[in-house]
Amino acid sequence: MHLFDQTTALKRTSGEAPEVRFEGRASEHFKNMIGPYGGWSAAILAKGLIEAAGPEMELVSITTDFLAGAREGPIALDVVCDRGGKNTQFWNASLTAQGDKNPSNRAMGILSRRRETVAWTEGQRPDAPAPEDCDRANLPMAWSRTVEMRPTRSPPFAKGDGRTDSLAWIRLDPARPLDAVALVALADTPTPRLFHVTGEFGMVATVSMTVYLHAGPEDYAAVGTDYMLIETHAARGGRGFYDQHARIWSRDGRLLATTQQIVWYKTTNEE
Repeated sequence: MHLFDQTTALKRTSGEAPEVRFEGRASEHFKNMIGPYGGWSAAILAKGLIEAAGPEMELVSITTDFLAGAREGPIALDVVCDRGGKNTQFWNASLTAQGDKNPSNRAMGILSRRRETVAWTEGQRPDAPAPEDCDRANLPMAWSRTVEMRPTRSPPFAKGDGRTDSLAWIRLDPARPLDAVALVALADTPTPRLFHVTGEFGMVATVSMTVYLHAGPEDYAAVGTDYMLIETHAARGGRGFYDQHARIWSRDGRLLATTQQIVWYKTTNEE
């Protein structure tokens, strides 16, 4: 079993929809600066939502709030359906580390029985060298050994003279077929935009991240274990917070997901 699947494994311990409880474990393999890598936290919450809703429902979007860093060890995942219509359901989930009274993470998810409709994509995948021609970024965090990132423009800590846009090829390592849970995890791959502004490391923490999933079964099958290209930028930072926006493309130009974050930081002009 792939390490990603091992670390996002859930065991249903009680309840049926609309209220379900799962148990899992926060792993040292996805450790970040403060608690687990945010993509892992969002992914395990997404998995709980998907498993509770059932196989007919697809995850359309998930917003994850990062209240605190979960400690390594056992966790509980409580999932509740707030409203379930014929084709669209609204769920929430919370992740609580063993021994804690308050959750470390919470999420709101929208799931749907999706149907064929008029379709379009605005814009196109940016031009970039092939991932095989790009060097892998070596980051000091444990999660970067399982999440592979190959920058094609503006590598981490490359000061951009006020610009924060970057491109990078991403995938899980070892390679694993893409699905919704992995796509949510990879949405948190971009290095903090603050690093591109200052050219230096600084303490940051994602406060909230939303992922909109556009990919369907055909897209997941087409990508398989291949690299995806993530383009990222921030519109503005100041007074302790900045935004971050990204789009994830397949190599053949399919828009798979869009995502946005609000991120806390404390770097000042005097530092």
